[in-house]
Amino acid sequence: MTFNAAMLGGIGRALSSQHYRLYACGHIANVHGWWGNRLGIGWLTWELTGSAGLLGVVAFAGMIPVSLVAPFAGVLADRYGHRVMSIVAGLASGTVTLALALLTLNETITVPLLLMLSILQGIGFGMEFPARQALIPQLCSRENVPAALAFNSTTFQVGTFLGPIIAGYLITAYGTGASILMFAVTNYWMAFMIFLIRFRTSAREEKTRTRFFDEIAAGFRYIAVTPALRLLFTMNLTMGVLLRPYTELLAGFADIVFGGGPAELSALTAASGFGALVSGLFLAFRGRTRGLVAIMLFGSVSGSVGLALFAAQTNLTLGIITIGIASMLLLACHVGAYSLIQNATDQTMRGRVISCSVAITIGGPALGALFIGWLAEFAGLQWAVGVSAVTALLIFLVLLAPTRRARDAMESE
Repeated sequence: MTFNAAMLGGIGRALSSQHYRLYACGHIANVHGWWGNRLGIGWLTWELTGSAGLLGVVAFAGMIPVSLVAPFAGVLADRYGHRVMSIVAGLASGTVTLALALLTLNETITVPLLLMLSILQGIGFGMEFPARQALIPQLCSRENVPAALAFNSTTFQVGTFLGPIIAGYLITAYGTGASILMFAVTNYWMAFMIFLIRFRTSAREEKTRTRFFDEIAAGFRYIAVTPALRLLFTMNLTMGVLLRPYTELLAGFADIVFGGGPAELSALTAASGFGALVSGLFLAFRGRTRGLVAIMLFGSVSGSVGLALFAAQTNLTLGIITIGIASMLLLACHVGAYSLIQNATDQTMRGRVISCSVAITIGGPALGALFIGWLAEFAGLQWAVGVSAVTALLIFLVLLAPTRRARDAMESE
């Protein structure tokens, strides 16, 4: 039976390449494993310490290395081979995660070990993910690369919400170590899928190589001098620092606010993931750039309001409803901004700009979790998340007018 790409719209265009379908099988599993692993580590931290502040510290330790090494990894992958680097870094990250899972399952994990292994895990993911992203143009025909990138970004953003659903179930059914083990397995699976992909690489072109740090700096300069990208990165940073960290703090909400445990955590993460899934599928099937600015702006403003309403709840049922709606709206903003960044970027700069975007997507929540976790120690979880949501709302309202003016530059095809 042949694959009918036309039936799936934008998704079908991305999956029309057999090589990319193999890649997608690994990528979808791996991004869900990564974000499920983050929730598992959050619950493990809560079990070990019961401290919202330390929740933020451990989240920071695990995610900030990704942000720091991603720009370097993008340049290294360009220089030394995307496929080999993806496989080697994926295997290394999987081995570190396997060690963390076994220590957790054996109940011998300590907070210092957790911090150290989280840092190593973040470094591995930060080296592997940009190299994996850079493989895409080699897996698809040139005209299908934009659709493949859009599908990739959609699955990545859906994974930020849907992955914790699976982790919540594993924690409830088998214990915290099982949710971390999931990421180890998906790392090995991703490396195996890339190993199976056999494509002929053309001889490397002899290029004039600029110095390593000059190449990284050129990406940051390009973002700084491009008005559309400045606005989009500002929105992404606001989302990452002020809104996304709530996922790292759900363990505290399940315990302190709603008086439950792993089952309540699983219910909250399931609601969050379902909302994200609805939004992600809508955007993926939609498959068009035109109109994304309006979707992004609506999602940013209404999603901030939704998260503030969630923070005010003490009833679990209302908490589940509000977090599901908020997740749906926030994912629309995330995927919209990520797709528009790719669309507004010149092809020659896309690798470095995407690396910067990945750094913010993962590093922003790391910084936010550290700050909001610290604030929660003094003001409580509900006040901390509520204040961050209202602050984000105010920033988005300020950005409404200039973003509308830059719509043509963001959506031009």
